[in-house]
Amino acid sequence: MHIEEIIQKIVPADRGCMKLAQIRFDNLIKPVGSLAKLEEMTSRYCGIKGIYEKEDLDYPKRDLLVWCGIEEAAQAEKIMHAKWPVNVLAAETGAKAVALLVTSEEEADALEEGAALVQELVHEKGLELLGFGCLSNPDNEMVRTAMAGALLQAAAMKVPVMLDGVAVCKAAKKAADMAPAVLDYCFAGHVSAEPGAEECLQELGLTAPLRLNIPDGAGEGAAVCFTLFNAGIKAYKEMETFEEAGVHAEMKEFSLAEQSKKGAKA
Repeated sequence: MHIEEIIQKIVPADRGCMKLAQIRFDNLIKPVGSLAKLEEMTSRYCGIKGIYEKEDLDYPKRDLLVWCGIEEAAQAEKIMHAKWPVNVLAAETGAKAVALLVTSEEEADALEEGAALVQELVHEKGLELLGFGCLSNPDNEMVRTAMAGALLQAAAMKVPVMLDGVAVCKAAKKAADMAPAVLDYCFAGHVSAEPGAEECLQELGLTAPLRLNIPDGAGEGAAVCFTLFNAGIKAYKEMETFEEAGVHAEMKEFSLAEQSKKGAKA
C-alpha cells in the first residue's frame, strides 16, 4: 500500500469515547483528576479504540520497536539476542524488543519501508500498542523518514505508539506534517536527557509522565511507560464509581459535584 493510501485511512480518535472515559474517571471514588497522566492516557486510548465500557477495555498486546541504520548494526544485533537493557525492561511489561534496520537510500522508499515493517508486525503478532526507540542520530534522515512512515501506518491501523527520544519525536513531527491526526495516536513516554528533548515534545503538543535522565532515546523510557499505561487501564477497570459502590450519600465530600466546586474556587 502506498503512503498516500495509508494517510487517507487515518482518522482522529473518537472524542465522544474520550469524554465518556474521562467522565468515568471523574466519578471514581477518588479526588477528581488525581491520577493525572494515567487518566489522560487511558481516556485517549479509549478514543482510539472507540470504546468506553470498562468491560470492553483490555490491556493491549505490545512490542517495542528500536529503529536504526547500518551504522548501529552491532547494537541492533545485541537487541535481537536480548542482550540490551531495553530487552529486560520491555519483557517486564510483556513486550518484546525488536530491532529494525532501515536499508532504504531514498526518502520515498524509507516511508514505504517503515510502513511495511509496522503493518507486517501488527498483523503477524496482533499488536495493539507499540513503543518506538531509536539508536540512530536524530539527523539520520532515512531512519527518521522510515519511522514517520511507520507512525502513519500505525495510526491508519488505530495502533497507538509510545514515543521515546528526540529522533522518534522528530519522526512524529514529520508524520504529523503529512497527516495531523497522527498525533492522536502518539503518546510521550519519557523526556530523555538528550539536548532538545523537551522542545521536541512541546512542538508536538505532548507531555511525558517520566523523566528518568536516560541519556538517549533507545526505548528504555517507552518500555517503563508501558507499566504506567497498564496502571491507568487497571484503575479504569477495577476501581468503582460512587454509583457502582452505592456510596453517594455517605461520601458527599468526595463527590464529583463537591470536587468540581473546590476546583472552581482554586
